[in-house]
This record gives sequence, C-alpha cells and structure tokens, in this order.
Amino acid sequence: MTWLTPLTGLIVAAAILPPLLLLYFLKLRRTSRSIPSTMLWRRSVEDVRANAPFQRLRPSILLFLQLLILLLLVLALAQPQFEGSSSAGGRTVIAIDNSGSMNATDDESGRSRLDLAKEAAVNRIEKLHGGGLFSGSTEEIMVVSFADGAEVRTPFTDSRTQAIAAVRSIDPTDQGTSIGKALKLARAFTISVDPESSGNAETMEDPAVFEVFSDGRISDLDDEPLRGGESASYTVLGSPDSSNVGIVTVAADRPWDRPTQIQVFTMVANHDPDPVEVDVELRVAGRARAVTPKPVTIPGAVEDPETGIWKPGMERVIFLPFEQPRGAQIEVRLLREDDLASDDFARLVVAPPKQLRVALVGEIAWFMEKLLEAQSYERLDLLTADQYEQAIESGESWDVVVCLGYSPEKLQPGRYLIFNSTRGIETLEPFGEAEKVFVRSSQDEHPAFRYVVLDDLFIWKMLKVVAGDDARVLSDAIEGPLVVEIDRAGVQVLWVAFHPLDSTWWRQRSFAIFVPNAIEYLASISGAVVEQGIEPGEVISMLVEPGASAGLVTLPDGTTSEASISPDGLLIWGPVQRAGVYEVVRTPPGGEPISVEVAVNMLDQDEGRIGSRESIEFSVNSVSGQRAVTTSRNALWPWLLGIGLLVLMLEWFVYFRKAA
Repeated sequence: MTWLTPLTGLIVAAAILPPLLLLYFLKLRRTSRSIPSTMLWRRSVEDVRANAPFQRLRPSILLFLQLLILLLLVLALAQPQFEGSSSAGGRTVIAIDNSGSMNATDDESGRSRLDLAKEAAVNRIEKLHGGGLFSGSTEEIMVVSFADGAEVRTPFTDSRTQAIAAVRSIDPTDQGTSIGKALKLARAFTISVDPESSGNAETMEDPAVFEVFSDGRISDLDDEPLRGGESASYTVLGSPDSSNVGIVTVAADRPWDRPTQIQVFTMVANHDPDPVEVDVELRVAGRARAVTPKPVTIPGAVEDPETGIWKPGMERVIFLPFEQPRGAQIEVRLLREDDLASDDFARLVVAPPKQLRVALVGEIAWFMEKLLEAQSYERLDLLTADQYEQAIESGESWDVVVCLGYSPEKLQPGRYLIFNSTRGIETLEPFGEAEKVFVRSSQDEHPAFRYVVLDDLFIWKMLKVVAGDDARVLSDAIEGPLVVEIDRAGVQVLWVAFHPLDSTWWRQRSFAIFVPNAIEYLASISGAVVEQGIEPGEVISMLVEPGASAGLVTLPDGTTSEASISPDGLLIWGPVQRAGVYEVVRTPPGGEPISVEVAVNMLDQDEGRIGSRESIEFSVNSVSGQRAVTTSRNALWPWLLGIGLLVLMLEWFVYFRKAA
C-alpha cells in the first residue's frame, strides 16, 4: 500500500484533532444559582465535572465516534492506494493492436480481444495516475494504435481523462499487423535533434516504456530491435489454443469463349493442427447459388522442421460455371462458426461481360493483333506512334494501351502494357542489354501471372534496367528485372523488358494467357472491370472522368465519406479499415452520378492465425507477456469517505438519543 498525499492528511489531523479534544476539557461558564441539594440536579453535576479543566477525561461514546469520523477523513485525504507499478522514466507509451486478429472473440465473455485490450489499457492508465482525487501526477502517457500502419491517438499528456478517452476512441480494423511505424512515432516524440552539432546528432531524452497490448501476432518484430535505454512490456490478449479457418484467396473469371458465364475459385486455410471439415457456400446478389456437395476436408497446419515456419493446411474449392450475363456481387462464405468471423467470407464485384476499349500502339505484329482480336473487346484500335499521339492531343482515351517496342515521351494518366521500351518511364534506368536469358523467378500469385508458366521461356535479347522504389518486380532473371509493375501519379504500367519476337514467348501458350490477364488486371484498376477487390489497409484508387466531382464513398456500415478526385481524374480514398463492399459514387461533368462497388476482403494468411503468443521478441530483445488484468480502480479513499458518512450518522443518532 502507498499514500498519495500523506502530508495533506497530517496537516488536517493537526488542525482538527487538538481542538476536538480541547472541547471536552473546556469548562462552561454558567450563572451561579443556590439549590437545596445537588442530588436534585444530577445532570448539572455531570456537566460541572465534564467541563472542569485539567480533570481526567472520562469515557464518552460521542468523543469516540467523533475521533473515528475525523480519522477516516484524514485517511481519505492521505489517499491510501494498493501498490501499482509505474514507468521508471515517467513516460509511458500505450500501444494497442487493432489489427484483424484482435477481432477474435475467444474470451469466455464473448467480447473481442480489442475490447479487452482497451479495458486493460484504461486500468493501466488509472494505475499510472493513481486514481487520486487531490493528487497531481507527473506521469506522461502517449496512446498509439497500430495495425498495418500506426496512428497517434494522443501525444504525451499528463491528463488521465485525455489518455483514457484516446484509448476508448480506437476502432477495430481488418488490417495486418506491424509495429515498426508505432515504434517510430513513439521515438519521434522522445528523440531530440541537436541543431548545433555537426551531424545533427539525435539524443534520446527520457526513453519511454513501451507497453504493448496485443495477441503477439506481429509480422515485423524481427526487424525492430529495442534501442539503448528503451524497455517494453507485453500484455497478452487471447488464448494460445485458439483456432481459425478462413478464406485466403478468392477470384472470379469469365471464360473467354463463354463471356456470359462466371466461374468462382477460392482457397481455404486451416490454422489448427487437426484437420477440419467445412461447407462452402456461393451466393450471388445475396441469394444462395451453390453449396459444396459434401463438407470440404482441410488438412491440419504443420510446422516446417527446418525453418520453423508455420504452414496452414490449404484446400482449393472450385465452383462450376454459371450463367450471369449481368454484373453481380458474389460472395463465398464458410458455413462454420469460429472465433474470427472477418475471414469467414469474401466478396467480389463482377462486372458485366467485358466491353473494353484497347489500343495497340507501335509495331503492329500479326501475332499480337490476332491475340487481341480474339478477346472480343468493344473496341480495338491499331495505331502507329504518330496516330496515337495525335489521338491523345484530341482527348481520345482507352481503358488499356498496349505498346509494342514503343512508349510515349510522357505517360498520361492511364493503364499501359509496354514491351521493350523505357521512354517516358522515369522510374526505370536502362544501362545496356543482356543476351541469352532464362527466367529465374515469377510472382505466381499476381493476377497477371495466373496460370502463366515461364519455365520454358528463353530470351535472346532484353533491356537491362535499375528499377526505382515505386516499381515492383514481378519476374526477374539473373541479368535483371523481366516484368515490372509501376504505380505512380495515376499511371499504372506493366512493363516487359524484351520484345516478344526476341524470345520464344510469342509462340507459347503462356503468352496468350499473360496478355489477356495483364489487360484485365489493368482494366480492373481503372474501374472498367472490378473483380479482384482489395485488402484492408490498401486505398481505393480508380481512374475516372477528368473534372468529375462529388466523390462519395458509402462504407459497409452505412456511413459515408468523401473521396478526393484530382484534376486529371484520379479518385483516391482510404486506407480501407474493414472488410465489406464499398460503394463509390462520382458525377461526370454534365452527366448523371455513376456508382461502382469495390469489394474489400481480409485474405491475410498470417492474420488468420489467431493463437496468441506468450512472449514477443523485438529482434534480439525477448519480452515475456502477462495476462490482461481487468480489475476496478484500486483507490481506497472513496470507501473511507463512505464509512465516515455512516459513522457520522451513528454519532448524530447517539447524540440526540443521549440528549432526549
């Protein structure tokens, strides 16, 4: 036990107790009267004895009760508390994980881990501040929430009320988990830069105690060591034995030879060591369309003995094609309840049969022309470089532009598939050519590489480039990148380092699959085709009509938010927090509002593993976890005041009873 304001209690005791005792020694001055006998006035005799100075103090129930009342008041002012821990440096960072796994409801009460974490954090703040009514605390608390990114809910403050309000304002998300940005934000408030030093040296002043409230499923812990003087604690939320089955992949496709049909694919992951059986349902426009004929058996998860990496059991589910000539919202749902509901469903917004406008610019090779004509696009324009640039100046636009051996000097906002040209692409720096090249690796999970196998590809000649930070290499060789994705300022590019005729690719089946895949992927980004959806933490980005206005986003919970539209027609909103279907509405110049739906799915395989960790490791720093304690305030003064009030009522009763 500790005392928050013992001096206040001693001062009050010294000021009140002596006068109270003195009252029982004082002699009352009364008028002298003659009476026959004092035996006839017993009360008068008693008063005389009680008020005689320096006489031995006689027992009195009223004096005892009054002393007890004052003692309780003095103790309440001294504010006794149960002993609680506090940060050594007087600064504490409360970091609360609000990622997707924190929505798990594996507690006996049925509450989510995030709700329990917020409650535990509030109790921790009350302990750090002591909970005293008259006490002042120098403890400074900063509240940070972290998921895929991080957000400062309140900077360092000595206000208990402000810190608690910041904790309670944290909302759940379905994003992944990384703690690096939260650490950087916390350090930004504790590191000062000396401007007079030659190197602007950074110094850590009063390193804060970093208190993490999480289930421990944090992806970047190995890359985030604690610095000198820093310390951390870890409050564990959730059970280590919690299991989960979730959807990790979903896709829909219209076969090129049957564009009015849709086929849906999904991948289900089991994070439990034991196999499970689950029914999978397909819904179209909110109505059940199909259910797997029998429960799908998903193998149990295993740990790789060599790497120690946990690998969930996987099972693919393919639904038969069905007729859907119009656009529709498609949902795949697991008919099984578990502790995490966010990954039990996945949605796609499938557009009507594609009616894309595509331009083929540059060298019009017969094989590329035939391949694109077979796709039944609404419009396919074959243009030379001069014709294309003239069309751009006149305001012409296409959903996707395929450039063969050519690229414009300046890329206008749009979507491009470019072969063997770096002109106008600032993020690629060419430095020569390479010959006789084989493919080393490809990102098979990328939509452009779906069903594309490059094992037999041989390249006679390719451009060698250095890709910038905003470029993502999708396929590479020892000599350098082969296929690169670039996304900057409204321009989306899939760039191929070689001409198809300078390789064996143009006559292989994988090329006939890659080009339509790439066009479909680029068109989906522009908003012409929305099928694949995005994941929480990403932004909704689509190319709309230049000059469009009133970008409005309706969230799955019915609330609305405004989206920004740049003058060149790039609509951006986000990052997205929760899974669901978002409706994006914009109004073209002089036209009617246009609505587009965007599906957001929690498909993070790592986030689906919800068994909590008993300890976390910041690179080489291991921190053991402690279970969240959800106890009430530990101050005793309210109880002392309450008891004092009861004793005061008893003293009042005794006084009037004795006076009667």
